[in-house]
Amino acid sequence: MAITVQELVQREVHYCVSSLVHTLAQGYGAPHLNRDLETLAEQAFELSSPIDDWEEAAREAGYSEHVDGFINGGKPCWKSDKLTPVYCATAQDACEANDIEPYQWEVYEHWIVSDWLADKLIAKGEKVDKDFGGMTVWARTTTGQAIYMDNVMERITADLNGKPAS
Repeated sequence: MAITVQELVQREVHYCVSSLVHTLAQGYGAPHLNRDLETLAEQAFELSSPIDDWEEAAREAGYSEHVDGFINGGKPCWKSDKLTPVYCATAQDACEANDIEPYQWEVYEHWIVSDWLADKLIAKGEKVDKDFGGMTVWARTTTGQAIYMDNVMERITADLNGKPAS
């Protein structure tokens, strides 16, 4: 039976903890008496930091994702007809070889999600901390719209339903 994006979000996204993460991130680098609090502040800072997007930067520079059975053991690699090296194993390798900085996505919100959804989000390139004070927290890079409208949620739902994302 197919599931809707709204059903997926209702079932797997639990609470907004943006204020908690923001407050803790402000304590990053401050001296603390409690090591656990220091660790949590560091995790909050990391969750609040922009996300590097090497793939978009590589595409803009002229690389494209490419699958060839003879190159990289049939695994996807990044290819360019204009830049050297011509083939790179990852978008990050391609960018670093050509001194290209990654694009950065700002993190706007933080949500407690299920471990199952966290794994799906990580597989789609999203930032998730699976042990933030015992919670699984997703760093959401969109805001101002319902979560079920996020492209990543549509892609996860399409994968579940065995359909290509629209």
